[in-house]
Amino acid sequence: MQHATTLSQPSASAESSRARLRAHFSKYALPYLLILPSLLFLAAIEFYPLGVGISEAFKYHNRVQPWATRFVGFGNFIQALQSHDVRQALRTSFVMVTGIVGFSYLLGLLAGLLLNQKVRGRSIYRALILVPWIAPPIMAYISWQWMLNDQLGTINRTLMAIGLVDPFDPIIWLADPALAMLSVIVVGTWFRFPFMMITVLAALSAIPDELHEAAALDGATAMQRFRDVTFPLILPVSIIAILLQAIWTFNDFALTFVLTGGGPANATTPLILMAYREAFQRFNIGYGTALAVISLVLMLALGSVYLRLQARQEADS
Repeated sequence: MQHATTLSQPSASAESSRARLRAHFSKYALPYLLILPSLLFLAAIEFYPLGVGISEAFKYHNRVQPWATRFVGFGNFIQALQSHDVRQALRTSFVMVTGIVGFSYLLGLLAGLLLNQKVRGRSIYRALILVPWIAPPIMAYISWQWMLNDQLGTINRTLMAIGLVDPFDPIIWLADPALAMLSVIVVGTWFRFPFMMITVLAALSAIPDELHEAAALDGATAMQRFRDVTFPLILPVSIIAILLQAIWTFNDFALTFVLTGGGPANATTPLILMAYREAFQRFNIGYGTALAVISLVLMLALGSVYLRLQARQEADS
């Protein structure tokens, strides 16, 4: 008798769960029906290509040899991790992300601190500083490519006019490996620092004036107030902004593609551009997709850190 009672308890629990599930769907049937087209559209343009792309990463698939397509497992990933070119592309990505994000934060912090002061016309200055961020990226990068041209560029012509550069020996900004990387970092910093400024300004506006006044009454200098009051309070927001910018910069395909094409001698070829070359210029779809998946995994790792920090900040607030 006790055994029969024990068997009836799980079945009753399962029946109760099914009843609750039916009641839930009958109550929210219309909302689910209304969002179904959006879910199907999202699946068609996001999840289906993602699934196909990930499956391609485990195949040898070259459009020049379509008959040789076959499943190779982790072969593409092993080849990528053993490749010197991939390691160089990862180093290039790291240098670009570190340089662009670091300098853009420093400039954004400086601009935010200056524009947080009660100066005349600061709203106009804020609007002007936002111009690089709101400009179309391709247009901005093409303009910088023209300005950095060694023969006709505005930068070299200006330096020649003031006597700092020999007209017969111009600076080859985009043809020298070191200068090309420096140019990429400068252009990327110019394009991204306004976002940092907006973030810093938002964090600064949330700091009560009473804290600065109390620190000033205690005899703290401006530098001490920044070090002990301002910077610790804007640090959580700054870390989140830095992680977000790192993700955007790592995935910025247009910057190096338009500005340098990845040259000279692959000196400015990040991983995302290398994946494009393998897939669409050398027609090695499988290997190029594997490089894109490696990039995706790295960005998911950064994204998880970003989401965790954002959730912690929301919990603290």
